[in-house]
Amino acid sequence: MDIYIARQPIFNRSYQVYAYELLYRDSLENVFKGNLSDNVATSLLLMHSYFSFGLDKLVGESKAFINFDKHLINHDVAELLDHKKVTIEILETVIPDGAFLKKLKRLKDKGYSIAIDDYVIDYAYKDILNYVDLVKVDFLENSREEIELLTKELKKRNLKLLAEKVESKEVFEWAKDIGFDYFQGYYFEKPSIQKQVSLNQNAMIYVRLMGELNAEVPDYKKLSDIILTDVALTYKLLKLANANAKPVSPIKSITQALAVLGVKRFRRWLSLAMVENMSSQETNELLKFGLIRSSLLQNISIHSNLTKHVEELSLLGILSILDGVLKMDMEKALEALPIDQVLKDTLLKKDTMYKPAMGLCFAYEKGAFESVDDYAKALNYDINLLPEHYVEAISWTERMVRELKA
Repeated sequence: MDIYIARQPIFNRSYQVYAYELLYRDSLENVFKGNLSDNVATSLLLMHSYFSFGLDKLVGESKAFINFDKHLINHDVAELLDHKKVTIEILETVIPDGAFLKKLKRLKDKGYSIAIDDYVIDYAYKDILNYVDLVKVDFLENSREEIELLTKELKKRNLKLLAEKVESKEVFEWAKDIGFDYFQGYYFEKPSIQKQVSLNQNAMIYVRLMGELNAEVPDYKKLSDIILTDVALTYKLLKLANANAKPVSPIKSITQALAVLGVKRFRRWLSLAMVENMSSQETNELLKFGLIRSSLLQNISIHSNLTKHVEELSLLGILSILDGVLKMDMEKALEALPIDQVLKDTLLKKDTMYKPAMGLCFAYEKGAFESVDDYAKALNYDINLLPEHYVEAISWTERMVRELKA
């Protein structure tokens, strides 16, 4: 059975990741199929698959929000998961009855956190609020006046509030002002365009290096001279070369480090370091998106008809967040970046040889599973590999983030 997994970050009021909502389906139709027994059997299989992947690999030290319908709750599927790691998210389509509410009470008594999804002003089953800890308020289906009324009503019950489908900085700030605790939406994946952010002196060093790396024959002496103008960059590069090459004697010069790493590997690492250098607290999660995309696209390339374009796709993954990091239009963000025109066209969503791979990556991370099949066929990529490659990308990203912080 094919299993599809994606995750979407949930932030606290300080722009820190509090949790990830995990999205899963057993088919490209984006729904569960079959009668009750098949439903339960499929759900058990999905849960065991999470155990196979490992929740820690999917969410690290954060919590996981996982959707549950009435059948899954009534058949105690939630109790398969660690109550310290998950929040049980009740779908808005559930019509709770007495037996269902008793199940929720049992889960709460066992220490599980419970949330209700897509809450709206005319939600009819208020009794369920006695058994939940957190309410996800839909910011697209409720007006501002309705959201303010909901906030007052729900805060009286001492419930935590999550603003769902937040799509701009202005909405995020407003939600904070009226008392929301957590936030989720496309704004956090790609922050809204506020103003043009100019590249600082350190960032310009990366741009100069990119330009030299794109020369027909890169000059190691010129690269070394540029790198040596930035102490932090020099230190990181020497550390990277020593860690990866494991030479007989330590590497002591930049030219030696470049020779050991090679141009392709250095170009990929440089793009990562550049984006990390420009990231702010507001865009730190974006850096993770870029890293996950880079690793996932690398695996997609290796196992598809783009097997000779691993470096290009890996670079595209990292650079795909450049507009969000700089808070400007992608076309503007790419103007000063001396990279191949085909890569620029791909980042601008034009038709290129890399478009199917990028489309597959983006569709999967957003949970748009119904779109992935066409992209996979265009790439001659075995779609059954996708969940494994995605989890590998998350694990690799967590390691890289720890190294960057170190």
